[in-house]
Amino acid sequence: MAQPMGMGQLALGNVVFKRKFRWTFKVEDFCGGKNIPEHFVKLASRPNLSIEETEINFLNGKMWIPGKGSWETITVTYYDVSGTDGGDMGAVYSWIATVYNFLDSTKLTQSSKRADYGGRGTLTLFDGCGTAMETWKLRHMWPQAVNFGELDYSSSEECTVELTLRYSEVDYTNECGSQPVACCEGC
Repeated sequence: MAQPMGMGQLALGNVVFKRKFRWTFKVEDFCGGKNIPEHFVKLASRPNLSIEETEINFLNGKMWIPGKGSWETITVTYYDVSGTDGGDMGAVYSWIATVYNFLDSTKLTQSSKRADYGGRGTLTLFDGCGTAMETWKLRHMWPQAVNFGELDYSSSEECTVELTLRYSEVDYTNECGSQPVACCEGC
């Protein structure tokens, strides 16, 4: 039997493609309730999950089974802007300083409580009408690495600050349809 060569289910009228340019990312509730609004973000990535493999050896053979899962860091790039009335990067710099206080070169303090340095990130993808299609909530998130960017006399580009973010927990919500269901039965 010949395989149909059309677009199949991708051509159905109710299929909506998730697009790379319809999203927001915000950080909330660090250092006593501070927030970083979504309009400073230039570039971000969705979370990546790595699953270790466990090697099983028996006689002359090997096989592998899934092991522990871990969420990998994400990178978020912010426009480095200066302004008044909250229109600047003050909240981003404050968040970095709760993890490693580079603002005070003699003390170089670090916050010890998760409530100070741990924020909650929310990444939301939208359809063309502004309706949420998926939401990722990243909990206990903190900046693991900071790149203040390079400067270049020959460039007209804006300055950016790139944060590598580590987080402990992830909640994923599919906002437009059925939630994926894991097949998991007990013994």
